[in-house]
Amino acid sequence: MKIVFIDDSTIVLETLKSLVQEMIDSGMIKCDFFNDSFSVKEMIENETLEYDLMFVDINMPNITGYELAISAKKLEKYKYKPIIAITSVYNDEAKELGKKAGIDGWFIKSITQDSLQASIVETIKKLYKD
Repeated sequence: MKIVFIDDSTIVLETLKSLVQEMIDSGMIKCDFFNDSFSVKEMIENETLEYDLMFVDINMPNITGYELAISAKKLEKYKYKPIIAITSVYNDEAKELGKKAGIDGWFIKSITQDSLQASIVETIKKLYKD
């Protein structure tokens, strides 16, 4: 399974990487980490971004996670690929915007290793249950 993590904070990306390092080392998952939403949006539009699961920060400067989700979900290649929002703001407005953008799940930025790994395993089970 290929997972991409997108967050404008390199500190958050390093933390996420450390949380999934065991899964990477075991060969269970492969990951790419991006801190530039412009380049990710370009890869989505050119359909060159390869992933099975995307974790995206919602509150990024310039291009938000909502905008990346909208860009991805409108293309056939990415339409059914799950997108999990990583955010520090989770309220009714965020949930509604996320629903409209095609966000499939939410993680509050106080992520723990167990909760992140559990989310990945659950998504793998859903994607490959047949």
